[in-house]
Amino acid sequence: MKQTIGAMMILGMFTALASGQDAAKKAGDLTDAIEILKKADEASKAVDFVQYQATAVGTGAAESRVGKASGTVTLKGRKNNAPVQYRYDIKVQAPGSSDEKDITVGSDGKTYFLIDTKEKKVYEDIDPAVVGTSGRGVRGLVMAEYGHATPFTDEIKGTKQELKGSTKVGDEDCYEIHVTYTEGGQEATWCFSKKDFLPRRVERFFQMPTGEKGSSILSVTKITLNPKLDKDPFALVIPEGFTKIDDFAP
Repeated sequence: MKQTIGAMMILGMFTALASGQDAAKKAGDLTDAIEILKKADEASKAVDFVQYQATAVGTGAAESRVGKASGTVTLKGRKNNAPVQYRYDIKVQAPGSSDEKDITVGSDGKTYFLIDTKEKKVYEDIDPAVVGTSGRGVRGLVMAEYGHATPFTDEIKGTKQELKGSTKVGDEDCYEIHVTYTEGGQEATWCFSKKDFLPRRVERFFQMPTGEKGSSILSVTKITLNPKLDKDPFALVIPEGFTKIDDFAP
């Protein structure tokens, strides 16, 4: 049984590899990893106002150390390579917990807020720390390369860039590129849309001091550039029945 299963797994691996290679050779597809990364660099620099759906999870050794998060992300503007205005309407789970919280975290660039749906509480202050532990967890949903001044310089200058083939992220057909960085042997696998070259997924690999291996995965779908929204997403609107707390969120 072990030999049969092993043979099937090997056959499956070769079949998947062949399929990926065939997909990468479709008419019009690019075949140079550096060229794709350069196009992704230019496309990502140009992003200023964007809304997307995102999920962030950990695998392996990271699964018990990295919380889970998913939801809608809206970002606008950049300063010091961080979003100036943002809003996250998301569900979060702390590492090792099955308790899911619905929260909204946002900023208009001057004040910061967190809305806790379960507790019906709202926190707001000029100090970004007002959002508490849960609010800081939204960082895992930020595709930091959007609007960054040098989004893929590290990848382009990396030790190795390998085009693995094609893959799907949501409904988007993407190039899959594995990068080995120059510093500390860090590695990541990136997926770039074949249409607009914006990154749709990144898996970052790492090894714990104990030798355990893991990764963090950020996936992005349903991207809308310069979205037309009915109201300002970055302004705090206190929902009916909610209480504003004069303190920082836990």
